[in-house]
Amino acid sequence: MNVTTPLITVSALDAAASGVLARFIGPRVAAAPYSAVINTEQVRREILTEQPPSFYPVRWQKHRHLGAWRAGQLVGFLDAAVGLDPESYDVPDYHPDGLIRFLALPDRREWITPVAEALFAEVQRFWQETGVAYVKAFHISTGYPSFQAGAGILPSDWGDLVRVLTSMGFLFRARYYCFARRLVEPIEEVSPVADLSLVYRGDWSNRRYEIYYRRVEMVAQARVVRVSIQGEDGPMPVARLVDIFVDSNWRHKDIGKWLLRRAINDATHQGDVQMIAHLAQHHHVALNLLVQQGFQELNFRGYTLEKGLTQ
Repeated sequence: MNVTTPLITVSALDAAASGVLARFIGPRVAAAPYSAVINTEQVRREILTEQPPSFYPVRWQKHRHLGAWRAGQLVGFLDAAVGLDPESYDVPDYHPDGLIRFLALPDRREWITPVAEALFAEVQRFWQETGVAYVKAFHISTGYPSFQAGAGILPSDWGDLVRVLTSMGFLFRARYYCFARRLVEPIEEVSPVADLSLVYRGDWSNRRYEIYYRRVEMVAQARVVRVSIQGEDGPMPVARLVDIFVDSNWRHKDIGKWLLRRAINDATHQGDVQMIAHLAQHHHVALNLLVQQGFQELNFRGYTLEKGLTQ
């Protein structure tokens, strides 16, 4: 007696699939550092929507949330989009990028390759229909707020996903490190140069710091967002340093040190237990600044990948 092997089918998911998708990707999201337990409402709010939230400005144009099914069971998920991330924000709208926000594959190893091939065959048609010529996978700007505190980069120890993406022609673009600092008590702040003033923008959940010289020239800025991640004893508040920058003409004047210490003290007063930052390998100045201010590098590597499409 011949038993037909169940075929893998791919279909678009909508809000009605929030529950089954939360159960499928929830353990995978939680396995990444500084991630939260994801539920049905978060899936609906952060994923299965046309304008999902992100910690960086992204101009979303179209989305395709694809589920792979085998014998009525969800065995794969690909969150794909078309749009402009911060690096391409100013290019014309008719030159958008393809974006892979998330990829989840089955636990059974013999299903991984056929599921991935089915998902990518469908998303390839989607990108061709929208005129996409370049695709970015797991870019830091497109991460879910619940995933790695909003950083969308692919953890290097997710070996199956790394293998699948590289086998399909994706190339590594950037490598990221993760740094963390415990927040226990305030530290000393000293304004380094006369005629500098610090301006706050936003609220405590999304705080932007701007330093001006003589209230006119902005010479430095930073941004911190507060996220709730899953700790050993339940949810705990963490401050994520999303951005810190000092104008090249104003470096070596301890402005970055002052700015970072102010952000650390504010997060400490707000009750955050840690401050974390994901930094690309080429951000040497920021890496050195974090280490000097007590941040420690974690055992983590993350990657973004990119691929050109052939028509």
